[in-house]
Amino acid sequence: MKRFLALFCALFMISSFAFADDDAEINTNEDIDQEKPEDEEADIPLKASMNMNEPGDQFIKISLMATFPLNFGGSFPLYKKGQLSIGGAGSLGYHRFITNWWAWGIDVYFGYHPTIGENIFTYIPFVLDTTIQPTFKKFEFPLTVGVGFAMENYLSRTYFPGLILKGQAGVFYRVTPSWSFGTEGDFMYMPQWYEDSKYNDYGLFASWALVARYHF
Repeated sequence: MKRFLALFCALFMISSFAFADDDAEINTNEDIDQEKPEDEEADIPLKASMNMNEPGDQFIKISLMATFPLNFGGSFPLYKKGQLSIGGAGSLGYHRFITNWWAWGIDVYFGYHPTIGENIFTYIPFVLDTTIQPTFKKFEFPLTVGVGFAMENYLSRTYFPGLILKGQAGVFYRVTPSWSFGTEGDFMYMPQWYEDSKYNDYGLFASWALVARYHF
């Protein structure tokens, strides 16, 4: 009987230690599983809301836009009774981020406007610009200013180089890490200056664009 009791006590003590080790391992694993998601969840919103872009990131921008001549007579939206009617433009640009929120780049445009005589006024601007881009989650809000030169042509007359100043604001949604889509509004100032100042002229143009950006 004594031997049976001694064997029972020994088995009970061994099993108690075994269960205690299993409980400690389970608790340790549970603590790790609980801590890991909390750390990951803490990082995701911060990166998604504040750090979609990093220094050195680049993007290519493709735009198609409707352009409106603001100071050539006529009335919104077609300006048909003015010297120039509503026109169109396309642009291709390259941009690189210097910081998380500041980028520089260059845009090349090709634009046109029908004239009152049913001819075509065309212009090809080359614009060096700088962009400040706040972000919120997957939304990006670029604010851009630029300066450059343009080649302007009407009938057989070509004006080159013509100064161009640009202001731009937009909103984009980052659909994937590589692509964002959005819309932008532009304002452009294009003067023409001659030796005889009585021939001086200037153009004010606004545009609305649909834009795709490829990030890499």
